[in-house]
Amino acid sequence: MTYQVPELFRDYEDTIKKSLRKANEITFTIEQTKPWDSKLGGCPYLENIEEYPSGKNGKPMIFLAQINLADLIELEDMPKQGLLQFFINNDDCYGFDAPCKVRYIENHIKEESRLLSENPYEKEYEQFLPFNKNGKMSFELREMPITCSCEDFDKAFVGKPFTEELEEEAWEEFDGAGSRVGGYPYFVQAEPEFYGEYDVLLLQLDVEDKCGIMFGDSGNCNFFISKEDLKNKDFSKVEYDWQCC
Repeated sequence: MTYQVPELFRDYEDTIKKSLRKANEITFTIEQTKPWDSKLGGCPYLENIEEYPSGKNGKPMIFLAQINLADLIELEDMPKQGLLQFFINNDDCYGFDAPCKVRYIENHIKEESRLLSENPYEKEYEQFLPFNKNGKMSFELREMPITCSCEDFDKAFVGKPFTEELEEEAWEEFDGAGSRVGGYPYFVQAEPEFYGEYDVLLLQLDVEDKCGIMFGDSGNCNFFISKEDLKNKDFSKVEYDWQCC
């Protein structure tokens, strides 16, 4: 979907258009998923149980999401095939003070008889899940402008400050809420220190009603990677952050 600059912000059209990035917005449906599907929770693609990662505390990690990269649309430097799996530490703080794990599976099979059909550890961490229901993900391409919660937002408009009226409208138009891959994030509190280097949004999970997604009090989570690591398909240094009100 091509971004159309609202009439209210036509005086800032050039600045806004220079900031545009492509994003894949996520919608969720409650339905059964195949092991290789893009999904929220449930059972990740696993050929054997030994592949399931353990966290900082030695417990099996919380499986948050899986993206089948073939489902994504026109995202620069993103691999065109394979699976990305997102895990966080198994604790009551959604893994806030512990490393996350993003597992990249470049080639996968589609023989369900050779794959695990149930998550062997879901019962061990389901009380800590930041959502109520597992769901299947689908994606829609959109262009999006820089979001208000990014520190570069104010820098982009230096010399062209918003009027008081537009200031309030800007927080509605450029808030960045929603779940997505790519594009710009929405920071509930503030931009984390690492965002300057790790500024490619691998996944944002935001407040959502169908699956009941919420981190803490009206919060969301983000996973980031550097552009260079993404080009190299190196997902070993992904940064994870979640914030709430």
